Amino acid sequence: MKPTILRALALFIILFTNSSIHAQYIRFGVFADPQLSWFTSDTKKFSSNGSVMGFNAGFAFEKFFADRYAISSGASINNIGGNLKYNETGYQVNTRDDVYDISENASIKVKGQYITVPLGLKFKTNEIGYTTFYAQMGIKGHIRLKGYTWIEEHDVDKEVLNNDQLYLGFLSYMFGGGIEYSLGGPSALQVGITFSNGMTPAFDAGYGRVSIGNLGLRLGLIF
Repeated sequence: MKPTILRALALFIILFTNSSIHAQYIRFGVFADPQLSWFTSDTKKFSSNGSVMGFNAGFAFEKFFADRYAISSGASINNIGGNLKYNETGYQVNTRDDVYDISENASIKVKGQYITVPLGLKFKTNEIGYTTFYAQMGIKGHIRLKGYTWIEEHDVDKEVLNNDQLYLGFLSYMFGGGIEYSLGGPSALQVGITFSNGMTPAFDAGYGRVSIGNLGLRLGLIF
């Protein structure tokens, strides 16, 4: 998966910087996405124990290098996390207030706030009536702003995580699709679904790689 994504990213950059490409124009938009996110783990020592609700809100821009193909990017404030179950003892969670030992079969909830910057390729159909269908794929970079945890067995209610517990940043791949309904000219309402999954660790559980996946409902307005 990773080599394919890196090759696609290299292609995006080449297309974006090629000044000989014709039919270039740029569109901007804003969005507010309700979403579900969850932890993923590559070891049996930890497992996902349910999703959490959050929002991803920001702006997007699309640079078209052909009539129906564009490089897409932007920036947003993204709230994601999950519930993580510890399947054995010997691990701790560090907050600014204390250090907590986590028992076997206990679960913690974590939510982080990130600045998220995507880089992707977008494909569109020709307009059918007032409607256009689109698909997109790419990668996202997430830079941590802050993180919180809830630990039921220690009566912890939203304590701030230490910076070494929640990584400063992580990468994920994403893909999705949806529809755009024209409001006249370049303006359009956008509704779609976006799925992303972590490529690098997001949370230091003490062993292995624990990252974050999410599924969001794209609600946007394009200008």
